Amino acid sequence: MHSSEPSVDVDAADRMSGISLHMLFTALPEACLLVDHSGRVLLTNPAVQDLFGYTEAEFCTLEIESLIPARFRKHHRSYLNAFLANPGKRSLGDGKGLVMLRRDGQELTVDIALSPIVLPTGLCILVTLDAAARRRQAEQALRISEERLLLAKQAAGLGVFDCDCRRKVIYCDDRLSEICGNGGGRIISHDAFLAIIHPNDRPLFGNALEQATNPDGEGRLHVEFRLRQNATHQASRWVVIVGRVHFKARQATRLVGTVRDITERKIFENNLLVQRNETETFFRQQVALSTASAIAHQLNSPLTAISIYSEVALRTMQQGPLEMDKMKCALEACVMQAQLAGRSLHELLVFLQKGGVQTEALDLNAIVTGVLKDARDAALGEFILLPELQANLPAVHANRVHLQKVLLNLIGNAIEAMRAVCIADAAITVRTESLTEQSMAKVTVQDNGPGLDQEVARHVFEPFFTTKPTGIGIGLPICHALIEANGGHLWVDADYRQGARFCFTLPFA
Repeated sequence: MHSSEPSVDVDAADRMSGISLHMLFTALPEACLLVDHSGRVLLTNPAVQDLFGYTEAEFCTLEIESLIPARFRKHHRSYLNAFLANPGKRSLGDGKGLVMLRRDGQELTVDIALSPIVLPTGLCILVTLDAAARRRQAEQALRISEERLLLAKQAAGLGVFDCDCRRKVIYCDDRLSEICGNGGGRIISHDAFLAIIHPNDRPLFGNALEQATNPDGEGRLHVEFRLRQNATHQASRWVVIVGRVHFKARQATRLVGTVRDITERKIFENNLLVQRNETETFFRQQVALSTASAIAHQLNSPLTAISIYSEVALRTMQQGPLEMDKMKCALEACVMQAQLAGRSLHELLVFLQKGGVQTEALDLNAIVTGVLKDARDAALGEFILLPELQANLPAVHANRVHLQKVLLNLIGNAIEAMRAVCIADAAITVRTESLTEQSMAKVTVQDNGPGLDQEVARHVFEPFFTTKPTGIGIGLPICHALIEANGGHLWVDADYRQGARFCFTLPFA
């Protein structure tokens, strides 16, 4: 694409009294250069001076080759020589545009047309430059790119934001305004955005934002939380934010990222959780039934024998004079069968516990953090997580799966207890600390629910004891057995009155 080339009739110009070639050249709207056959710049007009940043006096000290980047000068010389060998009106660069160099060192691509002009001093070349065509192409490419980005955003349901960290102002696109219920507004203050975050999720968002804006961190934000949708705040929308923080002088200045609605995914995950919990409850019931059946099978024969021998002894006593030999034989048989029952139970327990406990050195704080994230991701309930993790805690020696199972069970029990009485601001605190003198780590899981009375607290670790309508009473006994198998101890703080508090210890590695 070439610009219209200015036509300069030198003979006509000579006939126009009082009007010089310089005046005509200056009046041309296109950016133009007049160079001689050696490439030295003779004349320029204001348009080309603005384009390259040189004054007229500076231009007249240059050769055209100095406006070409060094890597292209060899090709430029060949083009110029070819033109001088066969002068004629033509474009340079085969329509691909020519890269030229501004005074400030920046490169620009222009379309160039060459026209030979014969002056009394000899053959000269009128060079006409058109940067507008290239600019229009760049603008068109930018529009196409923006359209593609918009289509991709719409397909993914993404909202885009740009947060000014210093002014605490968030610039939103239309999709993010829709997600936030901002009524089409494109600007929202940081405080206004915090106000629509679910109260239980604000600590989580605050911690994630603090880590992202820490200049010693990675500067990445990735967090899932809920946004409140109406004045009564009954409806919530789950979103995930992914962003990158920009720093200047170790200060966060800008946060740019995307927001995506993940409500449907969370509903799907919650349905899976319900199904998983139902399956686990059924499995526990089957385990309890199988265990009870195994115990009954092992005890049935000894108990039957004990009953028979006891009945024989009783009848012997009721028939008059005691037959000591017969009585002794019956009682010895009872003792033998009782011992057999004891051995059978012991053998059953050994069978159930075969394989031993595989332990390893574990980062207790990392395990707790992971379990809390899993509990939250699994949408176990409406609760505020308050982790209180001692820094630089030594590693513990335990089985990873056992530890995760115990923590999930204790947290799940706390949630169910608070849900049963509709606690408004349900909170769960998980604390880790070092018991240096005992070479143990202590973990505390406490809630602000109804708590446990003294009578219940005495029986919580007994098999098949439960206060839940659908419970079977083996969760806490299993937890107790797992902690004991890992060399620790699990207990309930019966004196705690602000809710329920369970504690357990594990040995340091």
